[in-house]
Amino acid sequence: MNKQIKISPSIMCCKLWEVRDFVQAFEETGVDSVHFDVMDGHYVDNIMLGTSFYKDIKELTHIPVNIHLMCMEPERYLDYFSPAEGDRVSFHPESCNQPYKLLQRIRENGLKAGLALSPGTPIEILVEVRKILDFILVMAVNPGFGGQKMVPDHIDKLERISELIKRFEMDVDVFVDGNTTLQNTKKMYAAGANGFIVGTSSLLKNVDYFKEQYSGYIANIINTPNNTLLEKKYGWNNSH
Repeated sequence: MNKQIKISPSIMCCKLWEVRDFVQAFEETGVDSVHFDVMDGHYVDNIMLGTSFYKDIKELTHIPVNIHLMCMEPERYLDYFSPAEGDRVSFHPESCNQPYKLLQRIRENGLKAGLALSPGTPIEILVEVRKILDFILVMAVNPGFGGQKMVPDHIDKLERISELIKRFEMDVDVFVDGNTTLQNTKKMYAAGANGFIVGTSSLLKNVDYFKEQYSGYIANIINTPNNTLLEKKYGWNNSH
């Protein structure tokens, strides 16, 4: 099974006055999606991004939006945002009363359904929802704020998730959110991730930097020395 490398720039990392230029750059480079963090000030201490901003992004581009709900009772937010068909929606299972039911509902709305796993969230729940799961969002940092360093056992967690995916023959993308520097991303990729949420620690320093570095960023990931080991260990290889 081939897994394409997928880049999803985090729109919260863009300066407000640069959003339009960044979105245009995302279209020119062909990113997979635009990552959109929603925080309620309860599940995490921070507060952002709202429904009006989501609608603005959808007016600017047809690129799918990757909505990450860092909220208590995320089931309440699906109707607020009314995501467009083809968008992705992920949430943290511990914040939800009935995670299986919410995944079903997300899919019924024509969206791709995902679970977001914080550093301390056990991976076993993935087995229970594997038939209705399109992607996994693995947090390399504690959710809520940018600028953090990757937690020390993140790579081990990715490897265990990859082994679980192989064991149960799950057809899912594995995205990583947090501190996706090129050096870290090579390790994440070698551990089985194929999607990367990029921010100021990697590509979103400014619009020109993003356009100049985008192709090289992916090429360097693909050329990770552990490619052969990855294919043998997890039964699939990544290609752009």
